[in-house]
Amino acid sequence: MMNIEPDASHTPDVLRDVLGEIEVLRMKRQEEGRDRPHPFLKRFTQQELTDEACPTYKNLLVGRSQRIPSRQMLMQIADYLECSVESRNNLLLAARYLPESLELEGEALRATLEQARQLMEALPYPALLVTHTLAIEAINESFQRFFAFPPLKAIPRAQRYALPIFFREDLPIRGHSTFNDQAVEAWQAGISRCIQLFKQSNRLSQFEPWYQALVEQFCAIADFRRYWEQTPSMLNQYDAQTKLVLGRNATTEEWLPIQLQNIRISVCSHMYPCIMALRPVDAAASDVLASLSNAQVSPFHAVRRR
Repeated sequence: MMNIEPDASHTPDVLRDVLGEIEVLRMKRQEEGRDRPHPFLKRFTQQELTDEACPTYKNLLVGRSQRIPSRQMLMQIADYLECSVESRNNLLLAARYLPESLELEGEALRATLEQARQLMEALPYPALLVTHTLAIEAINESFQRFFAFPPLKAIPRAQRYALPIFFREDLPIRGHSTFNDQAVEAWQAGISRCIQLFKQSNRLSQFEPWYQALVEQFCAIADFRRYWEQTPSMLNQYDAQTKLVLGRNATTEEWLPIQLQNIRISVCSHMYPCIMALRPVDAAASDVLASLSNAQVSPFHAVRRR
């Protein structure tokens, strides 16, 4: 994202607009707190904003400083004020910074999803097509065969999200991924990475009603809340770790522990939508995937575990 510093001759006007926007948002939060106490006891005073988000705020208000807050500082203020994406961008625009790039919508999103579907179907690997909320838009035949996964249309649209599906005991992914201690450790590391990816991708929307409702929906699944509320720690050590999955060779009918690596394929200039695929790492994994491609059977029954 490009940062464009305001011209010095316009600084007083820009600073006035920025402070005005901040004060409108701050007083709105204060008003909301009169009827409903904040869960973290925020008071949204000028002094608290200075202490918690912007050390120079009081100086800006009284004119001791004329320096326009940096983009990073404005994002900190927006976080403190629990801004929606729209309010955050209004604040950035008041300071003459470019707004945050929003997700694709409408025809642009539909065209990109169609292009991504065609690409995903050509992949020889199990793959999902997801949006920024990790909503599953499509799965390819390799994914369906490998996990004995039901047709996507059999799952209600409101439940088609990768995160809770990875947890559900009534769907096959978790069982295939947690068959021994090593597999459980790899699955837990993958879940932690996926949760952090979801949080980072939607950081600007964390105070939006849809985001909070979606998180509550996720937390109703199995033991999801325990992982959601964990503090990220030492995730980097798992960056190169492979996923250990139990797969069935459709030719020999043998069940084998195989190693797969998560890969992400971008399909446009935005981070999402994207394809999340599983690439074989060892020879056994390559053989299993190749056997599924050659199997002349129903994709739903090809790898059902016995």
